[in-house]
Amino acid sequence: MGAPRPKPGRNKARKGKIATIVRLAPGIEERVQLRERWSHKAFGTAETHEFAQAELRREGAIARLVVTGALDVHQLAAAEEIATAHQVITADVAVRTARYEPRGTGGGPNAASAERVGAVLREMAYSRWREAIGVDGAMLLAIIVDDMGLVEAARRWRMSNRRAKAILIRALDGWKRV
Repeated sequence: MGAPRPKPGRNKARKGKIATIVRLAPGIEERVQLRERWSHKAFGTAETHEFAQAELRREGAIARLVVTGALDVHQLAAAEEIATAHQVITADVAVRTARYEPRGTGGGPNAASAERVGAVLREMAYSRWREAIGVDGAMLLAIIVDDMGLVEAARRWRMSNRRAKAILIRALDGWKRV
C-alpha cells in the first residue's frame, strides 16, 4: 500500500516485453485510486480532501430551486442579501475600537455618526422583514441561512411542499418591498 504503483511501459531488462499492469482487488483498487488522486496534498487524508471537493460541487437549496425554475434570479439575490444580513446581525464576535481622548463637537471619521449607512439600512430592512414573515420565520431562516432543503423544511414544520414553497416565494418577494 505504501509503495507507488508501477507504471505500465516497456521493460528495459527484457526487450520487447510489456510490463504487466498491476490490478488490485475491487475494494482495494478504489482506495488506491483515491490515495493516488490526492497524493500531491501534504496535509489531510484523501477522504477529507474528497469530501471537501464534493462539498464545493454541491449547490445550495436556494440555487437548486433557481435551476428548477421555482425561483428567479431576483429572489436568489434577495435570499443572499437576507443571509448576509442575518450573519452580520448574529455574528458572535465584533471588533470594536475605543478612544480615551475627549470627543470633539464635530463629526469626522471617528465620530459615532460615521457608521456605514448601508449596514444600518440592511439591519432595519432585516428587522422589518422578520416582523413581516411572522410565525414562518424559523422555517424560512432554515431554508435561506442554514441551507435546508425545501422538502425537509416542509416535513419538519408539518406542511405541504407546495405551501412551504409559496411561503418562501412570498417572503423573498417581500424582501424587495422592505
